Order: sequence, then C-alpha cells, then structure tokens
Amino acid sequence: MHIPDGVLDPGVLAVSGVAAAGAVVAAGWTMRRGLSGARGRVGLALAGGAGVLVAHLVDVSLGGAQTAHLMGGALLAIALGPSLGLAVMTAVLALEALAWGDGGVAALGANVLIMGVAGVWGGWFAYRGVLRAVARMRGSGALRGGAPGDRWRVAAAAAGGLASVLASTVTLVAVNAASGLAVGAVLPHHLAWAVLEAAVTAAVVALALGWAAHRSRAREVVHRHVHVLDGDLEALG
Repeated sequence: MHIPDGVLDPGVLAVSGVAAAGAVVAAGWTMRRGLSGARGRVGLALAGGAGVLVAHLVDVSLGGAQTAHLMGGALLAIALGPSLGLAVMTAVLALEALAWGDGGVAALGANVLIMGVAGVWGGWFAYRGVLRAVARMRGSGALRGGAPGDRWRVAAAAAGGLASVLASTVTLVAVNAASGLAVGAVLPHHLAWAVLEAAVTAAVVALALGWAAHRSRAREVVHRHVHVLDGDLEALG
C-alpha cells in the first residue's frame, strides 16, 4: 500500500499529511499523559518495529503476479496499545521511505494515514470489539465462563488483522478517489491480503499466549519446589 511520490494530488497530500501529523501528535500526547500504558515498553516497541520492518520486506504470493506482506498494524496495537503502535508504525514507514524509497517522502503522511492511523486503529477497534462482545455474552450467560480466554483472544486477533487491512484499503481508496484515481482492480487482491493478515496475526498472538502460559507454569513449578525445599529445611531443624 506504499504510495510513491507523484501519484496523489498536492492538495490531497497536504490534507492527509496534516491529518496524519495530528493523529501522531495526539498519540504522543496520550503516551505522555500515561493513558496508553506505553511507559516501560521501549524494548518491546523496538522489537515490534524491527519485526514489522522485516515483515514489510517479505512478500507472499497471493496467486499470479499478486503479492502481499504482513502489514502489522493490528499486531502493534495488540502488543503495544494503539497510541504506541501508531508511533512505531510511523517510524517504520518513515525509515522505509527515507532509506529504501519504499513509499514517497512527500506521500509519507498519506501512507501513515493509510497503514498507521487506519491500520493500527482499525485493528485495535476490531480486536477490542470482539473481546467486549464475548465478555458481554459470557456475562449474560450466552457463553460459559468469566473473562474471555486465550482462544477468544486469538479469534479477536484474527478479526483485528482482517479489519486492519480492510480499514487501510478503504482509506487508500478514499485518498486515491480524492486525487481522481481508481483502484477498484486491486480490491480482490486486498481482500486476500486481509485474510493473510488475519491468519498471521492470529498465529503470532497464539504463539505469544502459548509462550506466556508456558513461562507461567514454569514459574509455578519453581515456586513449588522452593516451597517444599524450605519446608524440608525447617523440618530438619
């Protein structure tokens, strides 16, 4: 979805640039106020940015000449929160434009609006929306149990990945339409891309949840062993 320079109307570039800058500034203000839970996540943010950067360089065939890569907006939102996720995505897109020419420098605002604002926030709203819907159904008795479990988080992550690409696609179409361009021919490709994004996002979240559960069980085992050992020492006087 990286738009190069010389494609969009100058007026559209200006409006999208202002909109993207406003969104990034608002995200920064939110993080500074401590409302996004972003403090103490610098290491995770750097790792997430590096992962998304690598993912953007790996194209997957969707059949024929069509390819796609993991966009990563939903994953960043799920792992870091939408504000820090947007900041990281903006940094990745800026680095790609300046270092590799992947997306125009003048079109950076439009690309941030498409893949950052729409991609990150679209994925976040879908992810949280699924979890809230599951929690409401559980509370009403329609589903058993209390808070949403890991399987529902994986399903919510898939919905977030799907929504992330679809939201970016809608924004891309709107930006191009405002410049008098038509992109209808790429819509089937972007739908397949959304399915790919959903599958990869769900897989990564499932792996992360599995690893977290494994570490939690390992800590419990260590704690039990230490507790028994301490008891033995006390019994021995």
